[in-house]
Amino acid sequence: MGLFQDVRFGLRMMAKNPGFTLVAALTLALGIGVNSTVFTLVNAALINGLPFPDPHEIMYIRSNRGPVSYLDYLDFREQSRSFKGIAGFATLNADLSDQDYAAERVSGAFVTANTFSVLRQKPLLGRDFISEDEKTGADPVALVSHYLWQSRYNGSAEVLGRTIRVNLQTYTIVGVMPQGEEFPQATRLWVPLIQDETRRKRDQRNVDLVARLTDATTLEQAQAEMKTIAGRLAQNYPDTNKDIDAVVNSFTTRLTGGPIRVVFLSLQGAVAFVLLIACANVANLLLSRAVRRTRETSIRAALGASRWRIVRQCLVESLMLSFIGGIAGIGMAALGVRWFDAAVAETGKPYWIIFEMDYRVLAFFVSICVASGILFGLAPALQISRTNENLKEGGRSGGGGRRARRTTNVLLVAEIGLTIILLVGAGLMIRSFLNTQRFEIGVDTRDLMTVQVQPPAARYPKPEDRLRFQERLMERLRAIPGIDRLTIASHAPAGGAQGKTLSVAGRNLADSNNRLPNVGRVAVLPEYFQTMGLSVRRGRDFSVADGRPGGEVAIVNEPFVTRYFSGEDVIGKQIRLSDSEREDANGPWLTIVAVSPPVLQQGGPTNELRVQPTVYVPFRQEPTIAFTVLARSRLSQDKLIASLREELRIVDADIPLYNIRTIDAILYQRNWPARVFGTLFASFAIIALVLSSVGIYAVTAYGVGQRTQEIGVRMALGAGQRDIMWLVLRQGLRRIVIGVVLGLLAAWGLARVLRSVLIGVSPDDPFTFVSITVLLTSITLAACLIPARRAMHLDPVHALRTE
Repeated sequence: MGLFQDVRFGLRMMAKNPGFTLVAALTLALGIGVNSTVFTLVNAALINGLPFPDPHEIMYIRSNRGPVSYLDYLDFREQSRSFKGIAGFATLNADLSDQDYAAERVSGAFVTANTFSVLRQKPLLGRDFISEDEKTGADPVALVSHYLWQSRYNGSAEVLGRTIRVNLQTYTIVGVMPQGEEFPQATRLWVPLIQDETRRKRDQRNVDLVARLTDATTLEQAQAEMKTIAGRLAQNYPDTNKDIDAVVNSFTTRLTGGPIRVVFLSLQGAVAFVLLIACANVANLLLSRAVRRTRETSIRAALGASRWRIVRQCLVESLMLSFIGGIAGIGMAALGVRWFDAAVAETGKPYWIIFEMDYRVLAFFVSICVASGILFGLAPALQISRTNENLKEGGRSGGGGRRARRTTNVLLVAEIGLTIILLVGAGLMIRSFLNTQRFEIGVDTRDLMTVQVQPPAARYPKPEDRLRFQERLMERLRAIPGIDRLTIASHAPAGGAQGKTLSVAGRNLADSNNRLPNVGRVAVLPEYFQTMGLSVRRGRDFSVADGRPGGEVAIVNEPFVTRYFSGEDVIGKQIRLSDSEREDANGPWLTIVAVSPPVLQQGGPTNELRVQPTVYVPFRQEPTIAFTVLARSRLSQDKLIASLREELRIVDADIPLYNIRTIDAILYQRNWPARVFGTLFASFAIIALVLSSVGIYAVTAYGVGQRTQEIGVRMALGAGQRDIMWLVLRQGLRRIVIGVVLGLLAAWGLARVLRSVLIGVSPDDPFTFVSITVLLTSITLAACLIPARRAMHLDPVHALRTE
């Protein structure tokens, strides 16, 4: 009954002070809202596992050098006792073609027959793979995803038993997987992993493993057992398994570990700081109001109320205030989650990550509402419950008591320190994003469309076969009206390059381990540089005669010259590219005929944004199995793609176009982490800055109001306006200096956590630290200055009469 009375009394107090209630609730809504937003993201990305029963049991197994061989997989499966089952899988680029539908490339996977039984996942229609399906000579069968079933086959039940061609091989569809099943990553089609001739070799490592722990086994125990088995295999097969170890991890961490985990946890820490700042602001508001409630608490104590009874009443009011703010905050969180989900929709996030507010988010929301209410309500509750001190200190000039003022000062210093940490983190992330935006990749990206083509190796097994296919395709594509420029390259700008080791004639480039340096290699047609809007800096461009046997040539970019031929005339020098890491590499010597401008090729963001040494070779010289068509056109994107697809169908109807994107879209996706996370950090830092500034202003203004009579006395005794201003500013400056110093020290240490995700900026970047210090100091000083100027212009007579 007493608690119900506390709630009723708290509601009356809130209704009696609507302005106070509104300000406090909005402040808490910001803090609780951003925390609920980020926890929803963290819960989806780092806490929730795969969408299978008991996801914490599902492990990911690889060797210390990447995938394992199929024969090693068989040994692991037979010898381990830590797992209920071990299954193997490998990626498959699946080109689908059949008589009723256009050729289409989808993401596929080779899987062992027990894969979905290990995951405890059953088909929606049809059957799962069985052990007979993975035997050599078995009839080829396939499972299709729910998405592919709906999009390509219109959800027809007649899909079971249908024959399709996958990479020119005929398969029979035997099952449809449930909606949302895309293991291991956005997979649309699965075929059995068969022990073919390649997989009978123990040094061919192309299989990843998924396993389910037994109930009594821990991750550490499973890791120890797999290491033992790997050691045994190394002894039995020293030629292929020497130094090969086994690594066991939770499958969830496969795509959510490393830098992305650091960013999410940093975001969670950042919004925790925002909540602390919000709580400090509300605590200061409550401390200010506590002075006005002195008479109330004194009377209640005189009537027999215990100190605990008064504290409980104050905490109930604080909790009610916290939940009112939280309800508004959860609405803000829903909007924030929707924005983030839309921002990362096309970034290749793991398929099982679904940003939604589940029971964990609800539990977190209730927890932070309760914790926040206690956090910001406890100090004012203890202050207001000290009835004896309140009676002594609650006179005319009592400023709420020395203890209350000390608490207020500590809270403000903490606000300033937490704010500068957030501002430094946001500044570093924003600078990273600006670096990605300002960095020029080296080509004009306007109206530049890219599509990829990969003729099947079974139909085009030899380089000369692939070259003839490329020539036939280019002949037809050049005839499309509306295309201004057209070329082919093994890799588009910002789309990567094939790594090759470099040898230079007459020079030893090997390191102490006899390992050669690595450079990027891009195969291009003669008109490539003109299509990109570039011209070679020195030497000549490729000609149609280049690349024939005995006439192997290369064009190198300026970073290549700077690193390997600085101060030399590179034209006519000979180099060799190889897949071997050592000096015994063989292959034709290439004569350098020109130097090209720097063009960014590497596809992913790195901590150092710079163009790497790159070698261009004629496509005729090294015709790659997969290549990119680059076209500049005045046609609409849809019309251009339709024309390209139709001409490709005429050349070979079984080959699809895939990865259809503009260069600008490639760059946009490439830079999404800095853009999205930089926006989040900046938003949280701005919220923290506003809350801190408002808090400092409110406390300073309240302090001036409480010292009005004192100021009047000082002015009556001859104090000038500058004296009054300094009187007000002195305490504020002291808070600012202490808060900034403590905040900078903490920010310097915590900024190193972001090192792995920063692009082109150091975690102790002096520009960021200095500019943030100046910004925060200026804004907080302005928040102090406004009440100080008001105090300067007080009427001494009016001040002396103030009660």
